[in-house]
Amino acid sequence: HLPAGEGALMVLQLATAFLGSLGFSLLFHIRGAKLLFAALGGLLSWGFYLWVRGFAGSLLVSNILASCFSAAYAELMARLLKAPATIFIIPSVIPLVPGGSLYYAMYSAVAGDAEALSGYGFETWNIALGLAIGMAAVTSICNLLTVLRRQRRRPHPLRPGWPTADARCR
Repeated sequence: HLPAGEGALMVLQLATAFLGSLGFSLLFHIRGAKLLFAALGGLLSWGFYLWVRGFAGSLLVSNILASCFSAAYAELMARLLKAPATIFIIPSVIPLVPGGSLYYAMYSAVAGDAEALSGYGFETWNIALGLAIGMAAVTSICNLLTVLRRQRRRPHPLRPGWPTADARCR
């Protein structure tokens, strides 16, 4: 159960995550059903982040898990819609990008406020590191599974049925 006003705030956050992802999807010329699913990825990623943030305890862990979710969503949509995963993962992680903390870190640097710079810089670093770890982990696992699946289908040169050198040269 959410405290009064938090439900409306969450709906607003999810709507802006969708719209922000939609804007980046349009910027990257994504069209048709892929456009909707790319923008939906941003909404779902931000919703997952809000859910995980409630119990994860750490900003880094929250962002790793949310990034894993975004990458898994992108890989799934890529296979279902027969498109590159990139067109789904970029809009999906847009709501997770540490724009606010990066801005305040740079502002603190320019203003000469070392204490604020340290805090905002550390926050920005944790978010960016979490995004990178999550995306790299899921993408690597998906690529490994793809390679293993392709190797399983390809005949081995020592197995019966492998074409001879004469048959390959024709």
